[in-house]
Amino acid sequence: MDKTKHLPKQQTTFLVRCWLLPGGSRRYQVRHVQSGQEAQTDSLEAALDWMEQFRLEPSKPE
Repeated sequence: MDKTKHLPKQQTTFLVRCWLLPGGSRRYQVRHVQSGQEAQTDSLEAALDWMEQFRLEPSKPE
């Protein structure tokens, strides 16, 4: 079974890096590959919120 048949034709790609800092805190760097825009956050939730701005609208069947 080809699992790619069910993937959307449009996609957006992110590179997420996570650093564990002294004291147990974390830092996230997120890059939107298509635009090159980047953000740094202190939580995964904030990183996901930032990524939401790049959400693609679902394409309508022809």
